[in-house]
Order: sequence, then C-alpha cells, then structure tokens
Amino acid sequence: MLSICVFCGARGGDTDVYGTAAAELATSLATAGHRLVYGGGSTGIMGSLADGMLAAGGDVIGVITEQLAQPELMHFGVTDMRITADMHQRKATMHALSDVYIALPGGLGTMEEFFEAVTWAQLELHARPIAILNLNGLYDGLVELLDTMKQRGFLSPRCRSLVTVTSSVEELCGWLEGLSAALGSTDSQGG
Repeated sequence: MLSICVFCGARGGDTDVYGTAAAELATSLATAGHRLVYGGGSTGIMGSLADGMLAAGGDVIGVITEQLAQPELMHFGVTDMRITADMHQRKATMHALSDVYIALPGGLGTMEEFFEAVTWAQLELHARPIAILNLNGLYDGLVELLDTMKQRGFLSPRCRSLVTVTSSVEELCGWLEGLSAALGSTDSQGG
C-alpha cells in the first residue's frame, strides 16, 4: 500500500472531465489498497476525489487548515481529518504522511504545493516520486516551461526527471502500479 498525496483544485474547472477523472483515479487507488492524503476539501476536484475514495471503501486522510475548516469547504465524510494551524503545518503534515505526490488539475494552490514538493526533491530533502496528470492538455504550458528551463540551463536533466508527466488516469495508474511493484520488491529485499 502506498500513501499517495494528491494536490488538486477546490474548483471543478470548465468541464466535468476533471471531476470524472478524479473519481476514476480514486476508485483505482481504493481498489489497489492505497491511502489518499489530500487537502480535506469537499468542493471541486478535491470533493470528487474524496467522494470517489469513500464510495470505493478507500482510506482517506484529509489535512485542512483552521481557516478552511468551514462547513461549506471541509469534507465531513472523511473520518480522519487533521486540522492544522496554517498552510505550512498543513503541507508538513501531508509530507509526513505520504510516499508519493500527484498533481491533478487545479489552480495556484495546487501549483504551489506541487512546486514545493519538486523543490524539496531537487534539494534531496526527500526522494518521493512525483507525477502530474496533464488531462486535456491543462499542464501543456507547465511541461513546456520545465523543458525550456532544462534547455536553457536552469534545470539539470536530473531535476527535470523528477516530474513524471501522464496524460490519462490509465497511464497514471500504470505508473503507480510500477512504483508499488518496485517498492514491494525493495521491501522484500530488506532495502
């Protein structure tokens, strides 16, 4: 079982495709026995993700700040809800609980969390795998930016390789399956 931290939007975006993909991913995660760690929200992509996990009997940990722990924002179906004093503590808690990071569609908050995880990996503060779901080309500009930063010498090839880009839930789940197998074989070898 992997503990998977998912960064995603509290808004649903301009098409139902994003929420549907989040629910599909959640079902796959729950079926595979993985745990979800997410921002604790009930709206947008966050809500679709949590609802999908709960409907499939999955294990969900929500991590939300005191400021956001309001009835209209916090997911009350999540039984393991951690309420933190601020965003810094929220991200530290999510990091401590997680084995893998995934960024689904989202806005500035999603990007801020994603870039912090990547930056920490670049600084070798952790070695957790990181992926984005570039659904409907939402993150095409981001991928192009990362590639341009590498081409122009601002990112080393190693740093650019820290982010795996997937374009479908199926591809993302295949990536996770490969990680589970690799981590399982490492564990069985005592590593």
